[in-house]
Amino acid sequence: MRAYHYRQCMAKLSLFALMALTATACQESLEEKASRDAKEYTRKHCPTPFINSTRTDSVTFDSATRTYTYHCTFKDILDNQEVINQNKAAISQGLTQSMLESTNMKPYVQAGFHFQYVCRSSKDPKNVLLTVKF
Repeated sequence: MRAYHYRQCMAKLSLFALMALTATACQESLEEKASRDAKEYTRKHCPTPFINSTRTDSVTFDSATRTYTYHCTFKDILDNQEVINQNKAAISQGLTQSMLESTNMKPYVQAGFHFQYVCRSSKDPKNVLLTVKF
């Protein structure tokens, strides 16, 4: 009877250990989650409609630098290097503030990830009008 009870306990213990290993093997790192989130956002939402002369074209994540990058396009009044240069501080502050207040980005902000916006001209997509990294 003891041998049967021992085998039954060992079987339960083995099953529990296997379940614990499986559960931990399925968990992704924060970097893997960020990469997946960026790809999913791009696939589902990009390019976004223009709002306030800005469109998000894609979102990427570089795990080596832990940088979440928004690739955007400016049009109309923002598609002007002089306007960008004159308002760069205010634009940068606004982008930084919106990122810090975003509930979706909170885990990444708390983990010390970097964020970057690369904004291009709609008239000349090769022309980068603004790059902000924080």
